[in-house]
Amino acid sequence: MVPFEDKGQHNPVRGKEPCFVHATEEERKREIAEMLTTPEKIRILQRKLYRKAKQEPTYRFYALYDKVFRADILSHAYTLVRVNKGSAGIDGVTFEAIEEREGVSAFLAELQEALRSKTYQASPVKRVMTPKTDGTERPLGIPTIRDRVAQMAVKLVIEPIFEADFCECSYGFRPKRSAHDAVDDVAYTLNRGYTEVIGTDLSKYFDTIPHAKLVAVVAERISDSEILHLIKTWLKAPVIEKGRDGKQKNIGGGKGN
Repeated sequence: MVPFEDKGQHNPVRGKEPCFVHATEEERKREIAEMLTTPEKIRILQRKLYRKAKQEPTYRFYALYDKVFRADILSHAYTLVRVNKGSAGIDGVTFEAIEEREGVSAFLAELQEALRSKTYQASPVKRVMTPKTDGTERPLGIPTIRDRVAQMAVKLVIEPIFEADFCECSYGFRPKRSAHDAVDDVAYTLNRGYTEVIGTDLSKYFDTIPHAKLVAVVAERISDSEILHLIKTWLKAPVIEKGRDGKQKNIGGGKGN
């Protein structure tokens, strides 16, 4: 059995959240299960990419960009981003505004054409500060919904490639894996007689990632220049923060890294 085939992703199939006003708990569970099912056509693509990557660990994928702006992948990316919710980015555009004013179809058609014609440009990222349990604050970057959908579309295409390279003991940021699974694995291993657990954490890692090195690692598997260009575009997007005076200010971005 191919591992990636077994991991149904949290990807819904509709652009709006379901209405559960008159639904029973069982109906609600069935509706959610349906929404979290990855469409078969996308799963077929993911299986093919995973198998190729698994069978040939040094293979570099070169024809991926046209998959990113496939209508079904963009639609699926939108519904996944929609279910994750999240606030508007720097442009102030919310999901409700997209669905009530222009409609999801028109929104995705515009994004598809921008990607197809290679005129797509990333917007600045809005930075907000979120409180941590120790009293400090963590900076959180919020891209626009348009950028989040494009990023999700790329993720749907390239994730199975890198998933094939991960060790079985790796749990961070992988489909159908969580910190709870890692804890369960530790408990299981301890019960087998092992006595030591080693944990590591890099402070503010995502604020200090060396972008050039990151892209170089991605390029070990992906030689599609357009995919690499998109990733660089998002890494270099300027970061905008609202000051105490209420005015927005550019506090930099990925250019320094």
